[in-house]
Amino acid sequence: MSLASSNLVQLRLIKEVTFGTIPGTGNPNNFRMTGESLAFALQKESSKEIRSDRQVTDVILVGASASGGANFELSYKEYDTMIEACLQGPWSVYVTLGVGTPLSLTIDSTAGTLLAGVAPTGNDAFSTLAVGQWFRLTAPSDLANGAFLKIAAKTSTLITVDTSTPIPGTGSRAVGASSIATSRLTNGVTQRSFSIEKGFTDVTQYFAYRGMVPSKMSMDFKSGSIVTGSFDFVGRDSVRSNTTQMPGTPVASQTYDVMNAVAGVGNVLENGAALSGTFIKSLKFSQDNKLRGQTAIGVLGNAGIGSGTFEVTGEIEVYLADGTLYDKFLNNTASSLTFTAKDTTSGYGYAFTFPKVKYSDAKVQAGGLDQDVLLAMPFTALMDTTTSKVLLIDRLGPA
Repeated sequence: MSLASSNLVQLRLIKEVTFGTIPGTGNPNNFRMTGESLAFALQKESSKEIRSDRQVTDVILVGASASGGANFELSYKEYDTMIEACLQGPWSVYVTLGVGTPLSLTIDSTAGTLLAGVAPTGNDAFSTLAVGQWFRLTAPSDLANGAFLKIAAKTSTLITVDTSTPIPGTGSRAVGASSIATSRLTNGVTQRSFSIEKGFTDVTQYFAYRGMVPSKMSMDFKSGSIVTGSFDFVGRDSVRSNTTQMPGTPVASQTYDVMNAVAGVGNVLENGAALSGTFIKSLKFSQDNKLRGQTAIGVLGNAGIGSGTFEVTGEIEVYLADGTLYDKFLNNTASSLTFTAKDTTSGYGYAFTFPKVKYSDAKVQAGGLDQDVLLAMPFTALMDTTTSKVLLIDRLGPA
């Protein structure tokens, strides 16, 4: 007799056309994960009939819902569809696949500029990029090859790079066959639902969760650790079968390495500048769409899912060196946070930007002997008046 093993579980998901209905066509995507908590709950009530023999005659089914999530180790491009659905805004992809057409550039590390020999046009035009957007530069055989840079200003032929991300190298030089890679995602209002199947392949049991809308996303960056995260969902219902209920042929997961918070995380900027005189011990954030299940007469499970406030909170933990950050908490001073994460093998990654944050607390504690004193700063991300957004994610590599 075969008994199910967690080592042989496979998650697959496919975007729904109709809420709560597994599509009849298309190909589902395999989903890399470190654990899951997807579940189907039935709400039941005992009969309240009064009987002279004091017995309960029945338990009645009155509702149902699907919920739960999956944990992951961050790797490039594997979770882009789900990140997009969590933010409810589409990826704005530079050119068609996130990488511009190769062009000749004059790179000036002293001036912090990239000058195109001929102005890119159409989808390649620099005008399609936003001030403040990050990009990955491909510059063969140059020290700036693979650099993550941030746009401070631009014209049709010239990109001026922000001083917080200096261009590696020295002086001015011409580099051919160079290109820019970037795509931008911001929070929006377009809700998406998915069918997610959990397959116990060793015992051929397949549980499909329908109408699953991403509710929450979290990511955790700790020194000396792999970058981890989780997605949570609110959905309609679930069905079980002895065979897969997904259409088409499964699309294999991406094969990029998982990212780590040692070599893979950099460019941590607080209020637009690198922290000076101290170091970050950990950084984490979570995003919540405040979803609510919408029930209706004649429908078992949620008839729909309502989206609420887009809320983002987080925390940075730094070694205590001075009172600069603490004073921002005391004075309720608005600031900003930006950091990058990348796969050190491919050089591809992401830039996460919270353009306006306020610190909600500041904890400084001496926990015991022989310990470093850390300053923990929880924060809330707010809508920035310049970008009109709470969270911006730039993908620095091919789409």
